[in-house]
Amino acid sequence: MSFVEWMARLAAVAVGVAALELLVMRRALSDTGVFAWPVLRRDMRARWLADRVFAYPSTLAILALQLAAAIALPLLDHPAPGWIAFATCLAMSVRFRGAYNGGSDSMLLVVTLSIALARTSPALERVALGYCAAHLVLSYVLAGVAKLGDPAWRDGRALAILVELPQYRVPRAIAALVRPLSAIGSWAILVFELVFPLAFASPIACTILLAMGVAFHVANAITFGLNRFLWAWIAAYPALLYWVQR
Repeated sequence: MSFVEWMARLAAVAVGVAALELLVMRRALSDTGVFAWPVLRRDMRARWLADRVFAYPSTLAILALQLAAAIALPLLDHPAPGWIAFATCLAMSVRFRGAYNGGSDSMLLVVTLSIALARTSPALERVALGYCAAHLVLSYVLAGVAKLGDPAWRDGRALAILVELPQYRVPRAIAALVRPLSAIGSWAILVFELVFPLAFASPIACTILLAMGVAFHVANAITFGLNRFLWAWIAAYPALLYWVQR
């Protein structure tokens, strides 16, 4: 199985989860919901066109198409599912006036665009995978640099603070486990993110760092409910493996 096929299989889960989550909370997207289009459209240009695309229930059609693209991604070795997945993910970001789910939506755009380009032409495959690999490495490094500038991460209080934030609703048992390990965990995350470029040193180094990355995202999904981040990021891992092995 090629690296692009592996990306397509993993991206299919990420794209599907993103669509299903919004379909489940579709009442919030209605004209009486918290993400009502009549409110979001106020700063939008070309409103006559945007109203036809993003008004409820047209948004549900976009999400249904996104879900269909997710199903087709691993089944069809054709550029169309990739382009549809990219277009629908981009459309939802436009509707929300930015990434709805933070960095995971941004990474999902990178991954789906890379798959679409790689499947469009063999000549574009190396460029597309290089583009995805570069974004993956930079995503970790820049996150590490940003954390390094925060005193809470440097003195090890960050994780203990995060598990207490009400929006994450971290289970009490997990929060009790994280608090005494906050200093070790905070610095472990910092070091992992900052040294991630060492993945280019060798296939073995890359494999070790990617395994650490999977563990990191699984832990985030369990602790903070960041399930989209898990699938969006690991969908980019085959692109890095492709370049490291070459």
